[in-house]
Amino acid sequence: MNNKNITIVIDGQAGSCGKGKICGYLAQKDKFSLSTNNWSSNAGHTYVTDNEEKIVVSHLPIAMIEPNCKLVLNAGCIITPEILFEEIRKYRKIIGDRKIYINPRAMIILEKHREEEKRIIRSGSTFKGCGSAQAEKIMRNPNIILANEYFRDLPNDLKDIIEITDTAKMLNEWNDNILIEGAQGQDLDINYGLDYPNVTSRMCSSSQLIADAGLSPFKVNDIYMIIRPYPIRISNKTNIGEYIYSGDYAGSTEITWNEVKDRCGCNIDLEEYTTVTKKIRRVFEMNWDRLKYNVMINQPTQIVLNFAQYIDWKAYRCNNYDELPSKVKDFIEKIEETTNTPVTMIGTGERNGDIIDLRKEK
Repeated sequence: MNNKNITIVIDGQAGSCGKGKICGYLAQKDKFSLSTNNWSSNAGHTYVTDNEEKIVVSHLPIAMIEPNCKLVLNAGCIITPEILFEEIRKYRKIIGDRKIYINPRAMIILEKHREEEKRIIRSGSTFKGCGSAQAEKIMRNPNIILANEYFRDLPNDLKDIIEITDTAKMLNEWNDNILIEGAQGQDLDINYGLDYPNVTSRMCSSSQLIADAGLSPFKVNDIYMIIRPYPIRISNKTNIGEYIYSGDYAGSTEITWNEVKDRCGCNIDLEEYTTVTKKIRRVFEMNWDRLKYNVMINQPTQIVLNFAQYIDWKAYRCNNYDELPSKVKDFIEKIEETTNTPVTMIGTGERNGDIIDLRKEK
C-alpha cells in the first residue's frame, strides 16, 4: 500500500496568494523533512519572518527555512542558472551544509529563450524565457541543455552544494512527510486557466505538481489551496517596455487599490507589486464561480484565506479566530458554503506568525 505522505500547496487564483508564507509556515510547524518544486524563474515566492526578514526566491524551495528539510528541484523545473546561483549564495547561511538535489532532466533557460519570447509573445508574460525553453524541451531540440549537462562544471563555491540525481526515485523512497510547493496559480493554467493566451506556459494544477515530481496521486494526503479576497493579475506594463494586455478575471470588475483600502478601513498604501517584474498588480472583485471551478479542478482538502485584513483592517495581524471582525467571518463562511471545503488557515499579515491555524478544530 502506498504511503500517503504528500502535501501539496497550490494557488487557487491567478498567483500572488501568499504561497511562500504558507509553505514556510507549514515547513516549520509540521516539520516537513523534504520539499520539492517544479518552479521556473517567471514567478517569485516570498516569506517574511516574525523579525520581518524577507526571503525571496524563484528556484529554491521556501521550506529551506526548516533546517532539517531536504531540498529538491524536480524534473519539471525550468532553471535560470544565474538566478539559482544567486539564491544559493544569498541564502547560504540558511541552507547550511545541505545539498540542493536537482533532477538531470530539469530544463536550462538561456538568453536565446528570453529573446525569443520578446519577439513572439503578445500576451501577459514576464519574458523570462520559461515557455520558450519548455517548448524547446518538448520538441526534443538536439541543441537543448538539460541540468545533467549544464551543472557538470560548477563554480568552485557551489560544487559541494548542487547534486544531480534521480529525484523521482528519492521522493518515492522517502517514507517521511513531503511538501510539494506550487507556483503561479490555477487561473494561469494553460489548459484550464482564464482567457487564453493570457495564461502561463504550462499547467499549474495539483495533478501537474504530482506529475512533475514523478509521484503517484495515490500518495497525496492533503492539498492546501490558497486564495485571497481580491484576486490579482499582472500589470499591462511589461518589463520589456511595451504595453501588453494581460487579461481580465472571468468578467469580474477590475477595481483600484484605493477601493480596497477604503473598503477595509486601512490608512496605509496597499498597492502591490509583482515579485519578478516589479510592476503594480491589477486587482479584481472576488469571482465565486471561478473559485468553484478551480476547486473542482484541484479538489483541495483545505482552503487557506490569505490577506484577510483586506476585508476588514481590524483583522491585521490577528491570531485568534474569535477576535476576527464579523465581515471576515462572514467571508470565510461564504467560502465554505461555495466550495464545500473547510477554511483551515487564515493569513492576517505578511509575517510568519500572522496566521490563525484552525486545523485541529476543523
